[in-house]
Amino acid sequence: MKPVLKILLLLIGTSSLLVLSNCKKTQLLTDNSAKLAFSTDTVLFDTVFTTIGSTTKYFKIYNNNSGKLIISDIWLASGTQSQFRINVDGDAGVSFNEVEIEANDSLFVFVEVTVDPNNSNLPLVVEDSIMFLTNGNAQRVLLNAWGQDAYFHVKEVISLDETWNNDKPHVIYNYCAVDSAITLTIPAGTKVHGHNSATLLVYKGSLLVNGVIGNPVEFLQDRTADYLLYPADSVSGQWRGIYFIEPLESSIDFAEIKNAVIGIQIDTAGNGATVNLNSVKIDNSLFAGILTQGANVTAVNCLFGNSAQYSAVISIGGSVNFDHCTFGNYWSSTRNSGLFAFSDYYESGSTIQHRPFAMANFTNSIIYGNNDNEFVIDTLARNSAWSITGSAPVFNFANCLIKTDTTIADANFFSNCITNSDPLFVNPSGWDYHVPSNSPAVGQAFGSTSGNDLDGNGRFGNTIGCYEYQ
Repeated sequence: MKPVLKILLLLIGTSSLLVLSNCKKTQLLTDNSAKLAFSTDTVLFDTVFTTIGSTTKYFKIYNNNSGKLIISDIWLASGTQSQFRINVDGDAGVSFNEVEIEANDSLFVFVEVTVDPNNSNLPLVVEDSIMFLTNGNAQRVLLNAWGQDAYFHVKEVISLDETWNNDKPHVIYNYCAVDSAITLTIPAGTKVHGHNSATLLVYKGSLLVNGVIGNPVEFLQDRTADYLLYPADSVSGQWRGIYFIEPLESSIDFAEIKNAVIGIQIDTAGNGATVNLNSVKIDNSLFAGILTQGANVTAVNCLFGNSAQYSAVISIGGSVNFDHCTFGNYWSSTRNSGLFAFSDYYESGSTIQHRPFAMANFTNSIIYGNNDNEFVIDTLARNSAWSITGSAPVFNFANCLIKTDTTIADANFFSNCITNSDPLFVNPSGWDYHVPSNSPAVGQAFGSTSGNDLDGNGRFGNTIGCYEYQ
């Protein structure tokens, strides 16, 4: 073959490959199995905003498929009302149509936000999302920005002893975890805000919350702007709560915890350490104010208030001591359980696991709400023969006011208790569990470990519960 012909054939072959390559590159994929991918699922603006200003971040849209995709629609969910602005592949706007992205290619999306930290009507967290519709597939990237000057803890693990400053709020996004053998100290006056599902997790470490009378530490949700139909402060379950797992010696003094799923959860303190609660108020929980599972807990002058389910679940062992506490629940909707639940076993498949308490004392306390029965004791052995376990369950209630539909006359477990006498709470639906001078709780306390009540007043009237009478 002549050299010229060889060159001609080589050029033709190369041209054919280029044509085929271009054809393959421009093949349009319309099947709904062809989706977009993103460099992130959430764009977080954790910049500190001290004046009206803006910052810009970006993410990438990927087409990891072998053919071209057409994104039918891209839009900012809140449209022109959004505080975010977006730019897709060089074009600014709030909505975009028929955006093409070649095979194995990507596009940039730039996001900008302007937040005025001095606008008191702003929520602490400003949220929106960018929506994508491709071949019938709806996808989104979340946008979050904070509208106040704050400290941010985003999936943070604290690995050295640390004391938080109280000059600005602290915002937890996803979780903030206190690692094993580490101590986190939170001083008086600190505000800690949890984003949706956020948890302050103490894993084999120690938490010291050092609130004082008149200057407590506050734990609450990060939303401050009201919802469409409800005040922001009236909605429970807006963050996960404080969760201890095998903690070291810890204490929470003069703190308010509200609007969580579980205000405080303490699991399995097998190392002998105790979580000490002094003058703690927990209210408006979605599941429980306090939940213990094999934990060591001492609580004095504490309020475990309204919850969609339980004010307190004390379960499966440990050593617990509650003195001058109020367990009160006047939830506005139907509750399917008593506000107070106590149990020394659990079921694992078909097997019953017995976890007796080393100590379980409840003294000078009120357990009362708007259900007919607010007191559930569920133990394996409660008859005279102790036929199930061979031994008596471990718990004692002394000088308590209890709402119950069962008899609690057994002197092995109950002494000087009052049943079904309304304590006359001032306004429990409004979270006010003070009692008046004519309450049946007045004058009933004995052997108190509490020098003052939750308000810091002296125990002049020997009133049971967290408050001395007004």
